[in-house]
Amino acid sequence: MIPGANVINASRGAGWGPSLKINVRKRKRASRSGAFFTSEDLGFLFRLPIFAIVSLLVPEARWRNVCLWMERLKRPSLPQGDIAPRQDLAAFGVAGGADRRRVGAMRSEHNIQIVRERLVGWAPEIELCGLEHLDAARQAGHGAVLWIAHFAFNALAAKMAFARADFEVFHVSRPEHGFSKSRFGIRFLNPIRTGAELKYAAGRVVIDRANPAASMNEARRLLRQNRFVSITAGAWEGELLVSARIGQSAMELAGGAPRLAKVAGAQLLPVFVVRDDSSGKIRVSVERPIDLDSRRDKAEMIQGATQDFADRHLPYLKAYPHQWRDWEKLTAFDAR
Repeated sequence: MIPGANVINASRGAGWGPSLKINVRKRKRASRSGAFFTSEDLGFLFRLPIFAIVSLLVPEARWRNVCLWMERLKRPSLPQGDIAPRQDLAAFGVAGGADRRRVGAMRSEHNIQIVRERLVGWAPEIELCGLEHLDAARQAGHGAVLWIAHFAFNALAAKMAFARADFEVFHVSRPEHGFSKSRFGIRFLNPIRTGAELKYAAGRVVIDRANPAASMNEARRLLRQNRFVSITAGAWEGELLVSARIGQSAMELAGGAPRLAKVAGAQLLPVFVVRDDSSGKIRVSVERPIDLDSRRDKAEMIQGATQDFADRHLPYLKAYPHQWRDWEKLTAFDAR
């Protein structure tokens, strides 16, 4: 249990028993980034020319092999402390060293996609599923919050898919969105990624930690204009964090997406982006809306929506375990 957290009952998750105890905690975020330059920045600068050369000279079908080779040069790590996360890693097939290298290689391959897009353009085969949910949200007149699961290829491919389908999507993201959290990285490295994404996104709403209400007000304004707003699922931002069950473990997510959708009267649509490694086709799946109206109060609504979203991860984790980015963030689930 998180020290000092408020613990309250949430709606039942699929197959997890009559009631879940979901840990909710609040936090304060620093208003600006800390270090000017980090060792991670130096490592990325060394890898950047490799990404560029591979993106231009190596056939895309072989990018993953190059990335696996790069992963063999370092020692990948995933959580080994808690019994429950270790059991889930084994159950989903990502417990071995080769599996951990595949997980890490997916991140490098995404970086190659970004660099390729910036240099000469990247044209993957993408299939958009669940278009009827996007159409229904637009017809309802209040837009939708697209809650995008943190899989390896979601950031660029999802924006491409929505743009091709003629949906204006504004992405809400933290100041450090990109490759680096340092002030140097934010200024010089991250624009490589944000520039690629903004070719397809309608715009970007940057969270101002000194005045976080301003960015949420802007997102609500867009939704009330029947626009779409996307938020990548994670615990990087937001004052309210919710712990939801995944397998025998727990994952922590910021509760901003369901809060925003409820306040704006918009639908909350889960989005999962996965790639069929045999064909190379990327599938962007927009699922049916998460219910925001059946809970008694705001706290239960946020917790229930978060658990619903977590439950929907399970078939994707079973089918595409190496593409999920958050295995290392799992902790033991406390059901007391």
